[in-house]
Amino acid sequence: MQLDLDFIRQQFPIFQTELGQKIGFFDNAGGSYPAATTVNRLTDFYTNYKVQPYGNNPIAQKAGEAMDLGRHTMAELLHVSIDELTIGASSTQNLNTLAAACKSIVTKGTEVIVSEQDHEANIGGWERLCRQQGATLSIWKVDPQSGELWLEDLEKLISDKTKVVAVTHSSNIIGTINPINEIAKIIEPYGSRLVVDGVSFAPHEIPNLDELKADAYVFSTYKTYGTHQGVMVVRKNFLGDLDPQCHFFNRSIHYKWLDSAGPDHASIAALAGIGEYFSAVYDHHFQADDLPLHEKARKASHIMNAYEQMICAQLLDGLRELPLRIYGKNTIENREATISMRSEKYTSKEMVDALSNYNIAAKNSHFYAYRLLSTMKVKDLDDGVLRLSLSHYNSLEEVNRVLEALRKLF
Repeated sequence: MQLDLDFIRQQFPIFQTELGQKIGFFDNAGGSYPAATTVNRLTDFYTNYKVQPYGNNPIAQKAGEAMDLGRHTMAELLHVSIDELTIGASSTQNLNTLAAACKSIVTKGTEVIVSEQDHEANIGGWERLCRQQGATLSIWKVDPQSGELWLEDLEKLISDKTKVVAVTHSSNIIGTINPINEIAKIIEPYGSRLVVDGVSFAPHEIPNLDELKADAYVFSTYKTYGTHQGVMVVRKNFLGDLDPQCHFFNRSIHYKWLDSAGPDHASIAALAGIGEYFSAVYDHHFQADDLPLHEKARKASHIMNAYEQMICAQLLDGLRELPLRIYGKNTIENREATISMRSEKYTSKEMVDALSNYNIAAKNSHFYAYRLLSTMKVKDLDDGVLRLSLSHYNSLEEVNRVLEALRKLF
């Protein structure tokens, strides 16, 4: 089954605009385009019932029903209990809140292991927690040349003192997909909790949480065709050990335990649009039927990912011919469609500007993986790397335009 790119692009309002048709967007790791179904849900909320929800009047009741649908859709999409689902302002906020909730677990003399490969969102909160609690923060270091994490290094690092291991599902710089279940197998005998940052992974393939052995899993819906929210799944056996961070009168509502309260009502309601989008992709490519949403999403996500991998492989083939250092694997095997690079001749910013002249939107930065790039000897961390991140709505023509721009520069 091949992805129907024309159909896909029809589902995104941006491609109906002049700029959307002109620009090849390769900053998807920073945030994807929202699907029309998401935009429609958001517009409907603001137009018809933007009031305090759950009140005893028809407008407030509709607002509450829309928010409930958004929450339930995300739970169905991930195939988890709504009690395990937290929706916050961002993944960074969710991870910070989770770290704060671990005070009764991470105490003086205990340890948290974080990966040097991670975005700072899954490091900083744990570092602050350890400092406050008198616990040890241990770094699972990367190979300084490849940026990879080696399982044998984790095996040497972990101990009976380890309470939490925090690691990314895939790197937002080198693109490598980490073996989460193998990591879980290593830490299981120690009773440690596994916290997985899926922000980079989820835009490329909806995580199968039925199979992943993570105690907590976090990703961002504004990178998966939705509104600017962070979604966090915390399994019940982990949630029960945590300190609730909510108002005392909400303790009986498990999905509010790690909720900062005062959420963006309309944005939560609009999350139902993500489910509608995956359903539409499934129904177009397969026979419309009554499969559960999570099964539709996984099948749709599979063909979306296969297409991404195909065009990313062609991009990698072209980049290997240029005088560039590609960070991470230079083939598509076991990596996501996110490629970071540097040049000895040009700054990353100069390469971004060259791409812009060809109507390609990309970005240069350390992308909050400051520690990873520092270890990999990137000297100018403000200039950072040029990152090209693809989504399933990118075209092969846009990939060829990227290569044309860079060949012209070199």
